[in-house]
Amino acid sequence: MKIRPAVIFSLCALIFFCVFVYQAHEWRMQARLYPWAIGIPMIVLAIIQVIFDLKGIESKADDSAAPVDFQMSKNIDPAVAFKRTVNIFSWFIGFFLGCWLVGFTITIPVVVFSYMYFQGKERFKLAATLTVIAFIFFYLLFVRLLNLPFPDGVIQTWLGWV
Repeated sequence: MKIRPAVIFSLCALIFFCVFVYQAHEWRMQARLYPWAIGIPMIVLAIIQVIFDLKGIESKADDSAAPVDFQMSKNIDPAVAFKRTVNIFSWFIGFFLGCWLVGFTITIPVVVFSYMYFQGKERFKLAATLTVIAFIFFYLLFVRLLNLPFPDGVIQTWLGWV
């Protein structure tokens, strides 16, 4: 049993998810639902991965069965790959900033529509329809059914709208 970088990474992931779940144990049930629903399965998977890494079990490398992103990156110019990476991280950062500034409830439909219309180049009608469907699903599931409290954005707080 040799401690390799993969083992260290897997242990760090396991520790992260253990702390993630433990931090939520004193929260009320509605608040701890999300960390537990994500964290507990991730702990199980991380334990399995640590066992595999400690035993030295690795996936069989076969070029024909390589993941899609690996296959695509073989023939992509590094400048194009960098541009795409910056693009997707810009969307992530925009989503997080939107959640922080105006809250989840406003940011979700704005980001869904913006991504489909501007990045996905979908027609306006299709992007708007799918955005409405996604927002209804989000609202009914998380706000009405699960009654999860989403924090308001900083702008609403600053303006005293809450």
